[in-house]
Amino acid sequence: MAKKGREIQTTIYHFSHNHQLTRCNVNKLLTEIKVSCVACKKDLYGLVYACLVCQFFVHESCLKDLPMEVLQSLFHPQHSLLQFPLSAKQGGPCHTCREVVHGIVFACWECNVAMHYSCANYKTRKIKHDCHGHHLLHLGKSIFVRTSPRCDACRQECTDTFFGCIQCKFFIHLECIPLPDVAKHKRHLHPLTLTSSVIEDDSGKYYCDMCETTRNPEHDVYYCEDCNYIAHIDCVISEVEPPEEIIEYMVTRRQWRERMIQRIDEMLRSLRRELHMEDQPEN
Repeated sequence: MAKKGREIQTTIYHFSHNHQLTRCNVNKLLTEIKVSCVACKKDLYGLVYACLVCQFFVHESCLKDLPMEVLQSLFHPQHSLLQFPLSAKQGGPCHTCREVVHGIVFACWECNVAMHYSCANYKTRKIKHDCHGHHLLHLGKSIFVRTSPRCDACRQECTDTFFGCIQCKFFIHLECIPLPDVAKHKRHLHPLTLTSSVIEDDSGKYYCDMCETTRNPEHDVYYCEDCNYIAHIDCVISEVEPPEEIIEYMVTRRQWRERMIQRIDEMLRSLRRELHMEDQPEN
């Protein structure tokens, strides 16, 4: 007699909510009303658990990984953040992204700090730059899902990765700091280029080759395409002015482009000379 497959529970009780949750499949193409997951803030689709009474919706994958406590968040490093369920009528602004928190909150009541889980658990790095008095956190699109902050330098929206000080509500584009587009570091043979998000494989695990710790795949990095070498921005750029023994040289975007244009121009002139010589009639 064949063994029956493990039955999937269609209803469960979970510590993140006070009512029973029902498992269902949401077709992204057929969803007319935009509903967000209470954990990751992303649009709802695929396998989810729901409480229709409270309008509580969470991805199944998010529910599996949901902890009862975030021990240390860079947005509130003083204390751990505990998870509390919210009723449909409860909610308030998130300490980090300022969007309304629904369904689940991670909070430090001692400091009156409350956050989305995705904000409390956000993997980020900090860098010190003379454009602001405090350390700046490297932030990405998953922090500000609905509304993007404006860059304090150019006043345009920060729709991609950027740096920010949550305490002062100071945000700035990477281009407006500015960071060197190309840097030479003593721990790698080739120049490293500032590059948008690099995802080297589909393992779901991303690391910095310089410090050998995990990195956030939505963040810009310094990258060597020849060696597939990836490094955090703050690993390449020191917290103060880059010391000579760490960074041998830096080239700005304009200098790098001028150098490349000059090389291309020389190649074209050489090619034109060769073509001209071929066209000359033999004596």
